[in-house]
Amino acid sequence: MRQPGRFRFEPSWAIVAIAIGIIFSLAANVGSGQRFNLEFLASGAFMGLCIYVANIVLHAALKPWVSICSAAVKTPLRIAVSLVAALIGWTAGYIVIGFLESGRFILPSVFGPMRALLVITMILTVLIAIVAGGYNELRDRLSQTIKAEQELELARSIQSRLLPPPQIEGEGFLITARNVPALYVAGDFFDVLRHDDGSIGIVIADVAGKGIGASLIMATVKAVFPFVANGTVDGTLRALNERLVGQLAPREFVALAYARFHPATGMLQLANAGMPDPYLVSSDVSAVVVGGARLPLGVRRDVPYESIEIHLECGDRLVLFSDGIPEAPKRNGEQLGYEAFRDALANIKAIDAMFERVRAQVTGVDDDWTVVMLERS
Repeated sequence: MRQPGRFRFEPSWAIVAIAIGIIFSLAANVGSGQRFNLEFLASGAFMGLCIYVANIVLHAALKPWVSICSAAVKTPLRIAVSLVAALIGWTAGYIVIGFLESGRFILPSVFGPMRALLVITMILTVLIAIVAGGYNELRDRLSQTIKAEQELELARSIQSRLLPPPQIEGEGFLITARNVPALYVAGDFFDVLRHDDGSIGIVIADVAGKGIGASLIMATVKAVFPFVANGTVDGTLRALNERLVGQLAPREFVALAYARFHPATGMLQLANAGMPDPYLVSSDVSAVVVGGARLPLGVRRDVPYESIEIHLECGDRLVLFSDGIPEAPKRNGEQLGYEAFRDALANIKAIDAMFERVRAQVTGVDDDWTVVMLERS
């Protein structure tokens, strides 16, 4: 059984209805050649209020049924409801006023002068109901939009707290990172782990899609990752893939790269499941390519991920990033490209300087941007 809608008394519209009742009473008073009568005006105000109350009650009671009708039917149906409400309110007001004046219940007559007054009242009621309905619908939509934006802002705030600090410094290393979502929340994420052997784990990932759905998958992967990151980097990817295959839907997958850095020796192991090749910034800028299977996580079982080991000298930087940056659109409609992004990494010391170079060449953020820079110090 459908529940009736919520009654919503709007003081502003009630005042409008009362004012119209007073105006009509005053016009009738003047038109009939009678002297100014305060009681007559009070009766008009009460009549306007009765018509307004009848409208909000009847519209609220019938709202569940009106709301399921097609757009072509809704407006005529609301007009019909307003006409019925005007008749009910006008009749109720007339009866109450008549009882207060004579002590008897008197039904109004729709013939003679009263008929014209009733017709005019009903026409004005319909016009006001249409304006008020449109105003309320616009206000409700605006309120829902504001509420949705507030919820998205909260989701973004929660997601940002799930990420590590933008800068982490320790003995022999410095990690800086930036995460710029295309929407309120991002499908990209990064994480930094400290292992018992003194090594530092760096994760960067890109979940298929954008928005809330991608961010929820991101949170799941981030929560699971520390529990499987106990062995080699390629073994970690294989273990995580086995878990995600059973949890993700057919069109859901996660591109992820995992690096494990040993500050004491400068050695770094890297495994890559579908992320762009990281860049090693040393005397020049070169891509670090991992061989073997490169399928994103969650696509199929038993993917034989491999790893590569490189050595970082003091001052060398490894830059891991998502594809949102090289695929960002330029003013001519083309993508920025990996070569241009590699050039933006040359001769820079800070990650923000690279972002400034990129932003100067593109029109905006169409996809999430995530960059993590590891520097051996």
